[in-house]
Amino acid sequence: MRENKPLVVYSILLINLLIWVLTEVIGSSRDPMTLRQFGAITYLDINNGDYWRLFSAIFVHVGAGHLAVNCLSLLIMGGLLEKLVGHSRFSFIYIGSGISGSSFSYLMIPFLGVGAGASGAIFGCVGALAGYFIVNRKSMGEMGKQNLNAVLILAGINFAFGYIVPGIDNWAHLGGFIAGVILGIGVVPRAKSLSCTDFSQHYVRKNFSFSSIKIRTVISVSLTLLIVMSTMYLGNTRLTG
Repeated sequence: MRENKPLVVYSILLINLLIWVLTEVIGSSRDPMTLRQFGAITYLDINNGDYWRLFSAIFVHVGAGHLAVNCLSLLIMGGLLEKLVGHSRFSFIYIGSGISGSSFSYLMIPFLGVGAGASGAIFGCVGALAGYFIVNRKSMGEMGKQNLNAVLILAGINFAFGYIVPGIDNWAHLGGFIAGVILGIGVVPRAKSLSCTDFSQHYVRKNFSFSSIKIRTVISVSLTLLIVMSTMYLGNTRLTG
């Protein structure tokens, strides 16, 4: 079987690194004004109509440590997801989850705070992996159940870690995870029964049927859009509430 490399993940890693280098060259990746220049989230900027920041903030990182942790997490979790669902569906899930995470961040960020990072999108990858195992729970049998439990435990540990360590945007994590689960259930392919121990090798694009997931896709995209629009509406009312 031809090796299925996570090319989109590699591309995102390169973009993250390049943007971080540019922030360091122009100013500092820890300087709020420099981060704003490169598209980080601030409440007032988005409230004034800079909605593009919901997308751009996914590629901006605060310091080398933030970049390193997110890139390693993306390589592991995102790489696995891309191998399972393919390049285009992974891109869709990653961007959708990232924007959802940004919208949750906008809803809860302090008025003078700055938000940035890929963690919302990465939590979306974790959520989509859970969605994959939910959709394929019958065909994957006991191994699928074990992997689903492992993904949920991993998500729980990371949420708990976010409450222990200061400066972590758990709201972005939550928004990304929710969207990831919804989009994962909606767009992932169904798999045949596993005959190997490594589920990452069980990538069966040829068994994927567009008609079999059309309704799931429409529902999942609609729910994700509803979530993003609702959080944006609530965020926009914070100044007047």
